Amino acid sequence: MRDSRNPPADLSRPAPDDLQKIIGIGAALAARLADAGVTTYRELASHTPQRLAALTRVPSAKIVSQDWTGQARQLAGSALTEPEGQQKYATFHVELLIDADNTVRRTKTRHFQSDTEDSWPGWDGRRLIDVIRHKAALVAGPAESLPPGPSSPPAPPPIHAEGPSPVEEGTRGTFWDAGEPTAVRLTFRVAPGLPAGDVDRVAPGLPAGDVDYIAEVAARSLADARYHPLAPASGTALPDRPVTLELAGPPLPCGIHRLEATVSIYGHRHHPGDPPLARRHVLGDLVHVAARPARQPAS
Repeated sequence: MRDSRNPPADLSRPAPDDLQKIIGIGAALAARLADAGVTTYRELASHTPQRLAALTRVPSAKIVSQDWTGQARQLAGSALTEPEGQQKYATFHVELLIDADNTVRRTKTRHFQSDTEDSWPGWDGRRLIDVIRHKAALVAGPAESLPPGPSSPPAPPPIHAEGPSPVEEGTRGTFWDAGEPTAVRLTFRVAPGLPAGDVDRVAPGLPAGDVDYIAEVAARSLADARYHPLAPASGTALPDRPVTLELAGPPLPCGIHRLEATVSIYGHRHHPGDPPLARRHVLGDLVHVAARPARQPAS
């Protein structure tokens, strides 16, 4: 007669794993998962963050940020080597540093299988794809081919711009007093090889590669999205030579503003209405404009 107080072990169940090896899971959470029937890395990796949140009462955003499923897949892969030719996981964690106006300030990736990280300023979708392809050793599909070597950097843009930023450098440059005139610096460089337009209209003494430019800078309020333009600048740019401009404008209203710039390149001595050869819009620094505190009367 079988003793009901000691039921036989379920031999069909795999041996439990130590879920506390996953960053973010302690003894209490591991017990909750075990009560819900989740005792191995592979079982945990098979659940969505939303399902894990329901089982553990942990916010799904925290589960995603700590990458429980990615960690579980990595631990499962190290605990049981997958046979050659079988499916496998490539786990990446992508972090975006996003400014107050929802622009990407920095991109950071982590590949869990190799425990390596990559980061770069701004958003570069092609670079992100190249990193994933290289780290996961992906094979190109029939309509594409992989670049030779680790990864090929994207082609440089026809216009490279830095800024706009306050003329005054340092911490003080990001804080302006209400009523203070706006002064902004913008530096850009035109890549060599752009067509110069009608060669017959090239000014005497200038090479055919010179181009005309128009630079427009504005400060956009983060509170109401209103644009406050500065005086535009125009002139002639030499290929691969930096052009530094200082543009001025009236005082900005109190609040936080994002400096933005648009640089348009035209054939030399172009006519009004001609389409630009290239155009680049860039986001610059944040500037906080605040009212200057009133002076205390002398005692």
